[in-house]
Amino acid sequence: MDLRVHRIPFSTNVERIALAAGIKGLAVTWVDHDATDRAALRALSGQELVPVAELPDGTVVTDSPEILREIEMLAPEPPLWPADPAERARAEIFVAWFNRVWKLAPNALEAELARAAPDAERVTALTAEPRGSLPWFEDLLQDHDHLLGDRVGIADVVAFPFLRYALLHDPADDEPFHRVLIERLALHDGFPALAAWIRRMDRLPRA
Repeated sequence: MDLRVHRIPFSTNVERIALAAGIKGLAVTWVDHDATDRAALRALSGQELVPVAELPDGTVVTDSPEILREIEMLAPEPPLWPADPAERARAEIFVAWFNRVWKLAPNALEAELARAAPDAERVTALTAEPRGSLPWFEDLLQDHDHLLGDRVGIADVVAFPFLRYALLHDPADDEPFHRVLIERLALHDGFPALAAWIRRMDRLPRA
């Protein structure tokens, strides 16, 4: 069973797909696009964002959370979502929260810093929103190997591609959004459990 996924270099949302497929042993055919020329992406999906997935039946799916759900159906084992309804609801709440705090605020911060005269108070507030969650992640990982338990799950897959920039990054990655994460959210010598989780997740296979 083969999944075809369109990507651009260093995309955090594409990394979610690579990680989920790698964990499940699902084969992916990657189609690379130049970040400066997204005409083919527009023609395929009607928009310019990655990832874009072409399912085995030809259906085109955009938005990483939706693609992750399709991957769960294509390859149910090992499951990323909990079977227990309460735990599944908890995971869904985490994903929705993370996508708001760790995507919207850093993107807004990137835009603010790009202005000729950034608003210092707004920069401070936007930095504090995601950075303020680091102690919570540290607490979650005190007694478990992963964010919502002892098994890797959807929370880890969704969060890792963003949280990794607090500790690890590719020197060739000059994406402005990622520079914001690197410079504003660095762990330094703090958050040892979170740092260990980032390294643990980084060792997992990718498709």
